[in-house]
Amino acid sequence: MSRQDKLIPPAADEGDGVHDDDIMLEVNLRLRLDEVADLEAGLLCINARRQPSQKDLRRLARKIYDARRMRDRLLDTQLFGEPAWDMLLALYHLPALGHMLTVSGLSCCSGVPATTALRWQNTLFSEGLIERGPHEKDRRMQFVRLTDRGRQLLDRYLTRLFHCGKPGPAHLADS
Repeated sequence: MSRQDKLIPPAADEGDGVHDDDIMLEVNLRLRLDEVADLEAGLLCINARRQPSQKDLRRLARKIYDARRMRDRLLDTQLFGEPAWDMLLALYHLPALGHMLTVSGLSCCSGVPATTALRWQNTLFSEGLIERGPHEKDRRMQFVRLTDRGRQLLDRYLTRLFHCGKPGPAHLADS
């Protein structure tokens, strides 16, 4: 039951025209309140936060990765350094494009020397964010991929990032 349904018109006296005006005013008020409620419901639907798809999240990860590469071309790479983050972003979006990353390929994605990249891969491995597996044809090579835990953490982070700057329902914006 809406708040409009709770409005009960006062009982009209039989011979008094003043009450008829009050009843008409109340009916018009109810109609206006219904219009406002409909507009609010429409705005909530428009501004509702949708869950991003995996494709949306991969696209966001790729944009972040590409932006970091562009920054590296414009600014001194010594100013910035997050090879582990670059590796995680690469492992998140490249397999969907058909690129399976090897240990050395992942090192290249990080933009740091191979020894530094290997140290960071070992850290990511010990944190349970990536895992390694043998190459089917060449046993000297190993493929690297995100673990389920690594993917879930990136999903959560990218989902939050996906919603940054996007308007949400009014009751969420105030919190």
